[in-house]
Amino acid sequence: MIYLNYFLAHTVSDYSFTNPMKLYGEKRFTELLKHLIWFVLVFLAFSFDVVFTSPVSMIIFCSALILHGVIDFLRLKKFNPWIVEGLSLVSFLIFAFIFSNQFVNSYITSYFSMYLIGMICVSVIPTQIMRMTKLIDPLENESEGISERLAMYIFICAGTYLYALAALLIALIYRLVVRKQADKTWWLSPLIGLTVPWFFKWIIF
Repeated sequence: MIYLNYFLAHTVSDYSFTNPMKLYGEKRFTELLKHLIWFVLVFLAFSFDVVFTSPVSMIIFCSALILHGVIDFLRLKKFNPWIVEGLSLVSFLIFAFIFSNQFVNSYITSYFSMYLIGMICVSVIPTQIMRMTKLIDPLENESEGISERLAMYIFICAGTYLYALAALLIALIYRLVVRKQADKTWWLSPLIGLTVPWFFKWIIF
């Protein structure tokens, strides 16, 4: 099992509780400062027990922050979102893989970090893809879809498949009856929630 803590930190800071599309062309200093503080704290949260153990670990940590800053700079300069977000995910996946051994003794086990990465991949990354394909408004949070996919992910990984089915039915009823939503996301979001978790269940368990 590998330790992808830096990939986890990057995706949490950029896609969880944050909409990276709002950074494209952003010029307000206070918003940029808030994002800076946020991603530094998130990176520390997933590496604080390792960062200060040696000068090399501190250099690697600072390199991760710089790489994240470069991605944000590309967003501020309004580069093509597909290129920026693709580069964002691929570069940090490679970075995390290269320095995976740094976290062998971390309090965050490889299984737990992979479980959290699965959560990210089933919830907020699909939302970002939907924003870029204009299936939803680029500035939309898509909180309902994220919640339903997370619920299905948790239940499927836990082996409680009836609960996962119940979450699916509740999500469909909410979308079709309560919200009367007839766009493409009414079936796409539940489909992601039912399929992607099996991949991570296979890897982790």
